[in-house]
This record gives sequence, structure tokens and C-alpha cells, in this order.
Amino acid sequence: MTNKLSVSSFTPVSGQSAPEAIVRRLTEAITSGELKPGDKLPREDELARSLGVAPMTLRNALASLREFGLVVTTRGRFGGSFVASDIGERLRKAAQTSSMTAQELRSLTDWRRAISGEACYLAAERGAARDFELIQEAAAEFLRCAADVAPRRMADARLHTLIAEASRSADLLREEIQIQEKLNILILPQPTPRLAKDTASMQHDALISAIISRNPEAARREMLVHVESTYDWSSSMSKAYRT
Repeated sequence: MTNKLSVSSFTPVSGQSAPEAIVRRLTEAITSGELKPGDKLPREDELARSLGVAPMTLRNALASLREFGLVVTTRGRFGGSFVASDIGERLRKAAQTSSMTAQELRSLTDWRRAISGEACYLAAERGAARDFELIQEAAAEFLRCAADVAPRRMADARLHTLIAEASRSADLLREEIQIQEKLNILILPQPTPRLAKDTASMQHDALISAIISRNPEAARREMLVHVESTYDWSSSMSKAYRT
């Protein structure tokens, strides 16, 4: 089945770097969990029209995505371009080539406090019943993948992206997607962690409960607890692997 991308993925791109912008747009859709392993992209003519680019520009972008190993293209009646089925492991290998300093980790956490905290606040105020259903489904998927780093990371990214979508702020959504991509550098390279389910960075129940009960202040507060717990865990893991 062809996956339906969100408005953020389908908005037109323009300028001399249009192929690079398309690569970035679709990479963000993959790393945020909006596009899942094996998802089929829309037909090239449809996707080019939605992105506001010439078919050749789109083909150049898809060629780059294939080169990066994020997309595979097949021919024939049931052919097309698909997100690589092992995309989680591919992203994990890519993340292993990157690193983040302690200062960069603190800066990312502060950025996340501002963006994700406000997104949770507004999601509690503005979210619709369907938004809440999707958020709960994503949280359940996160727990199902708890023992497997790559699928869990993608499910976690999808959950937080859905919360940002529920805020009804395109700017907050765009920033949240960028944050989730940065988090890959921290989380994906780690071995399967022995994180207990009572660890705050593995919990979303209180956060989701605050959102769906339409308690904005509690939603923001729970998000800040979650963010700082992820910071503490990331710092401890970094120190453990330096010693």
C-alpha cells in the first residue's frame, strides 16, 4: 500500500537545491517514523507534482536516497520505490559514524524542552480524538519494540512526531522532526540497553494521560521529566562507554 505522507512531507520545495531538499524531506519522514520499513512511496509523477518539482528532479533525489540505502526501487507490475525493509539497521549504522559532545547534548535537551514541551501543551489543548488514538497506538508500538533498539527508536520518534502534529503548529512539527533526527545520533548506536520499564525515559503513560485528559500544564511538565530523563540516560551511557 502506498503510504500517505503528512502535509509537512508533501509541501512543495523550490530553489537550485531542490533535489537536496527532497532528500532531506523524505529522510526526515523516514527518521521520524512517518515512513516505515517497506512503505511504498507515491508514484513518481504524483510525488513530483506534490513536491512541486520536475520529474527529473525527483528522479535525481530518489537516486541519492537509493545510494544512501534508504530507498529501494523495483520494476514491474508491482514495482516502485520503497523504504528499505532494514531501514532501522541502516540508520543505526549511519548514526555510529556520528557523535555528540556533552555541550551539544545539553543544548539538544534545552531545545527539546522548549519545542517538545510546548508541543505537548498545545496537543492537550488542540488535539482531536483521532490524534489521541494515533498517539496511544504509537505508544503501544513503542512498548512492543522495547527490546529492539532500531524499531523502538523509530516508534519513539513516531510517537513524539504525532504529538507535535496534534499541536496544530507546522513550525513545532518541523522542529520536532529535526530533534528526533538528532536523537538518532544518541540512541541508535547504543547496544540493546537494560532499561527497566520504570525508567522515566522508557515511560510515556503519564505524558499521554495528561494530553488526552486535556491538561496542558501537566502535559508540559511530564514532557520535561521525560526529556531530562533521556538526558540523564544518554549522559550515563556516554560515560559508561568512555571508561
